[in-house]
Amino acid sequence: MQYVRLLLPLLLFGLPATARAEVIQLLDNTQISGKIVHYYDGVFAVETAGGQKVELPTNKIKQITFKLPPPRAEFSTPEKTFARWKDALLKNETSKMIDCYALMFQGVVAQQFEHSTDEIKKMQKDLEGTKFDVKGSKITGANANLKVTKSKGEDVETTEIHLVLENGEWKMTL
Repeated sequence: MQYVRLLLPLLLFGLPATARAEVIQLLDNTQISGKIVHYYDGVFAVETAGGQKVELPTNKIKQITFKLPPPRAEFSTPEKTFARWKDALLKNETSKMIDCYALMFQGVVAQQFEHSTDEIKKMQKDLEGTKFDVKGSKITGANANLKVTKSKGEDVETTEIHLVLENGEWKMTL
């Protein structure tokens, strides 16, 4: 039960609110399904699907299983993830851009975007008239590499973008 107390803040705040649905198994094997909404002083406050609030002390809990939402179609291939990222960048939709990155990189990317709004605007201006072409992709298990050419006028640059399969969705890495 100690590991639950240590990991709880990460699990509660690391997932989007819509992604949380837990199954809590009590010591007597009774199961409660709902959202953990609060934890304080060894007691979980759980809201069940019916809206009922239940308080469960950790010494009554056998295990907690966290469920993730189903994968989203816009992240079903590395190419779709890259297209979403590119479109979000051009439309200045920062949260959508950040969502294209693997969870372990989202905080870093969010922090960079927060402190560099001028740089984002410069990137957007540089991208005006730029054409992106995905020249190929290679998927090996839970990893993928996209070969992307970026062309603007006569300038052509090829880069490789690395992605990982995370919870059934392809997400970019740094």
